[in-house]
Amino acid sequence: MATCGKIPFVSTFAIFAAGRAYDQIRNSICYPKLNVKICATHAGISVGEDGATHQMLEDIGLMRGLPNMTVLSVSDDTQTKWAIQEILNIQGPVYVRLGRLKSPVIYDQNQTFEIGKGIQIGNGTDATIFATGLMVSEAIMAKEELEKEGIYIRVVDMHTIKPIDRELIVKCAKETKKLITIEDHSIINGLGSAVCEVLSEEYPCKVTRLGMKDTFGKSGKAEKLLEYFGLNKEGIIREIKR
Repeated sequence: MATCGKIPFVSTFAIFAAGRAYDQIRNSICYPKLNVKICATHAGISVGEDGATHQMLEDIGLMRGLPNMTVLSVSDDTQTKWAIQEILNIQGPVYVRLGRLKSPVIYDQNQTFEIGKGIQIGNGTDATIFATGLMVSEAIMAKEELEKEGIYIRVVDMHTIKPIDRELIVKCAKETKKLITIEDHSIINGLGSAVCEVLSEEYPCKVTRLGMKDTFGKSGKAEKLLEYFGLNKEGIIREIKR
């Protein structure tokens, strides 16, 4: 379809879209740079009771490693609608990462988005939390709680993992005392790795990565799993204070 001028949108669970179909994506979509949009749902441990076999924790790493691939990980329904519209304007392969768990609405319809540009929420200088997907709302809740204790942080919504906003990453590193990344994904080759790659080249400093630490997930309710693995508001607050 793509070779005939159509723009295919493909959707299934991330474990299949990025895992089972990886060979086809690499050789039949990215290598010829075909205009295919892969919208993968049910990513991360927040899939919950489907268990470790269906909790895709490696897809950002797989997709961002592919030449010609643009990678997005959206945080709410407003951003999802925007992303689907915007990727029509990109010529070439795109991977959009979507979750399963209900998430709060963060943005209103007047919010401006740009692929490749992160969104800074707040101007705190005690810490920066680089978050993506479902973790953005958890980071914002942590920010609000910490402000009550006189700890002021900023949250950066990294809805675009590739190409990543290098300028904003360096700016936040220069302006804040502590840097944290958080993702519902393996800390290996995900958002945290992407941020560290930028900083190692442009402004070396310490970064704490929160995410799945080289392990598979478990079966259980999504909220309990996020708590168990420290990927919720409370986990972020503990790390900031530590």
